[in-house]
Amino acid sequence: MNKKIMAFIISLLLVFSFTGTAAASNSFPENEAQESIQEALDYFQDIQNKDGGFPCKEGRESNRDTTAWVIMAVRAAGEDPDGSSWSKAGNTPVDYLQDCTKSLESTNDCARILLALSAAGQGVTYNGINPADKIMSVQHENGHLGKLVNSHMWSILALASVSRDIPDSENARDWLLEQQQENSGFSWAPGGRSDVDDTSIALQALILLGQDRESAAVKDALDYIKDYQQENGGFSSGWFSSDPNASTDAWVLQGLLAAGENPVSEKWSVNNNDVISHILSLQSNKGYFNWKPGVKSSPVKVTACTVMALAGKPFPVNVNYDKFTSKSSNTSKFSDLSPGHWAYDPVMQLVNNNILSGYPGGVFKPGEPVSRAEFTKFMAYGLDLQGINSSAAGKFKDVPQDKWYYNVVSIAAQKGYVNGRSEDVFAPRGKITGGEMAAMLVRALPEEKQYEVKSGPYWYSASVRRAEKNGLLCPGFDAQANATRAQCAYSIVQLRDILGIK
Repeated sequence: MNKKIMAFIISLLLVFSFTGTAAASNSFPENEAQESIQEALDYFQDIQNKDGGFPCKEGRESNRDTTAWVIMAVRAAGEDPDGSSWSKAGNTPVDYLQDCTKSLESTNDCARILLALSAAGQGVTYNGINPADKIMSVQHENGHLGKLVNSHMWSILALASVSRDIPDSENARDWLLEQQQENSGFSWAPGGRSDVDDTSIALQALILLGQDRESAAVKDALDYIKDYQQENGGFSSGWFSSDPNASTDAWVLQGLLAAGENPVSEKWSVNNNDVISHILSLQSNKGYFNWKPGVKSSPVKVTACTVMALAGKPFPVNVNYDKFTSKSSNTSKFSDLSPGHWAYDPVMQLVNNNILSGYPGGVFKPGEPVSRAEFTKFMAYGLDLQGINSSAAGKFKDVPQDKWYYNVVSIAAQKGYVNGRSEDVFAPRGKITGGEMAAMLVRALPEEKQYEVKSGPYWYSASVRRAEKNGLLCPGFDAQANATRAQCAYSIVQLRDILGIK
């Protein structure tokens, strides 16, 4: 077996704690999934328009909904959709989305935009409207959100993406369970015919609502999906289509992952073919995924969906599913962070509290440098301050209101935790140094912990000494070097302990 293919299978096993026996050695084609994701990302960059957005089909004008799907895919692949590598003529996909004036006509519109904004790390407003509030405004007394089963499920996924409590969550879950058909599948609308796509989305929504993965409802839904797996490993949509297609494959793969299933196990293989091998077989030599063999239909959206699935990310792509389930694993969920790593416990504490997250492929990247904006977010979320509304970042000319870090920088500036690198420059993308990290940590300490210390040769010398006295400094601390993800996690947890945050 190709070593890269084996590595991908192992990463899936680590990330999602799969059970079951791996499929036979010929279950994957030669093209390994991560390479396919990169080819798809290259395709996106090739067709990106100068306004930063993406068209439904290459050569056309940008489309808001298509751009939202691509933003989610880029984030799922571990890249920043608002970063320089996704800037066309100075515009990113996030810029296009924020500049778009198209109104939110339906609950599904609100859900899609909210999922994209959260994936990009942005705020929760679009054209002055909070999509989450609009979603919750249409909830019925029985817990049903929107008009359709489909809108109910996407609303749940979207609210989870911004850590909003699902209103009347018990009734919302019971209502969704009541929509499960006699054949154990779910439909687009109440009383409609079941299909594989909606059943796969229902699995993700149910897990986020706290439904036990071992429950009869989940197991029955999985059995329904399995009935539609074809000889080539792919899945047909159900009653309205008998041929497997990339979109259904993607929904199914995400549903399986959310339910804790191993998509390359013997259980989910037919004649040594599985859903991943079928998805990979549909990729064109230009990087996009065909809907069916030789059928190019909605190539940008189809490719975005397959990228999210191949990256191992159910919806929402920015949420850690472990916090919604009772299942746990005795092994690390990150292949590059073993339980013996010095920062393992603090990292997992922050991951489990949805303050930090890993990257696609089951890695955490503990040695990766952290930007000033990222560390500011760690501080705001780590100290449970994310609900504060502030505009204090307005004094920094490089922190515009439409960037994801505007709110966290505003919070930190208002609390007095952070200064700019000059009077009006914050440098959000600059890497935070150990000295800068120490200064921010110390400013958040209570007054009784602000020990008197002698100043030193550098502006940060006193802060470093106070941080050291309070046990805030991480192993390998270097005031002049860039702080790493592991070091930041360690220091944030130490500060949380001092402040009594659990």
